[in-house]
Amino acid sequence: MKNLRAALGFFSLLPIGRSEILTPEQFGCLPAFYPLVGLVFGLALGLMGFLAGEILPPDLTALILVLFLVVISRGFHLDGLADTADALLSHRSREDKLVILKDSRQGTFGVLAIVLSIVIKIQLLTHLVPAAPWLLLLWPAWGRLGASAVAVLSRYAGGETGQGRFMVENSGPRELGLAALFTFGPSLVFGPPALLSAAAALLFGLALVPIWHRALGGVTGDLLGASVELTEIFTLIFFYSLVL
Repeated sequence: MKNLRAALGFFSLLPIGRSEILTPEQFGCLPAFYPLVGLVFGLALGLMGFLAGEILPPDLTALILVLFLVVISRGFHLDGLADTADALLSHRSREDKLVILKDSRQGTFGVLAIVLSIVIKIQLLTHLVPAAPWLLLLWPAWGRLGASAVAVLSRYAGGETGQGRFMVENSGPRELGLAALFTFGPSLVFGPPALLSAAAALLFGLALVPIWHRALGGVTGDLLGASVELTEIFTLIFFYSLVL
């Protein structure tokens, strides 16, 4: 429970776990709880989707849901996606890309990545939420399972010491197994489309590992955030292909 509270405090605006002081080994446990954080977000999204859907058209409902997810997660993962886009699309050396990742300023590619991520999610949710409203409960967990796989199976790139390094270097198969359990368990309730989407999220996360390693020699906290965003988009597209 301490680790779950710490994960909620670290990855959300919720006033939970902010005072928890974790050791490097305890940070290594956090990838196991990424999907549980997603399920908490999913419960809030499901309630918001139900209420908004009663009074608003699907496109406005989708807009509210995506903006809520951005706010509740503190834009944490979008920032990682933007930094990753700026670095990987710069056509610089690996060392220069790592420097760009640490730069707090956003470039053109980063801004485009943020805009495209939001627009794609809104468009997909506009069609998916009316057809399968329960998707909102599971979708954030699917996205975070992909990031769990990346964290557990990667090495850390860069020389700095911090929370991102602790999560990557101190996590292992146990954390990925727990993350899968926390994702596949709830997905089982909703049948084959949900289970297949959870499996797709895991496979997508596995596929990201060699991509990140080839580009940067490993991952950083920014790439973990990008992994969440990309897995969320991928699972929405995959789920769309199953139900519509």
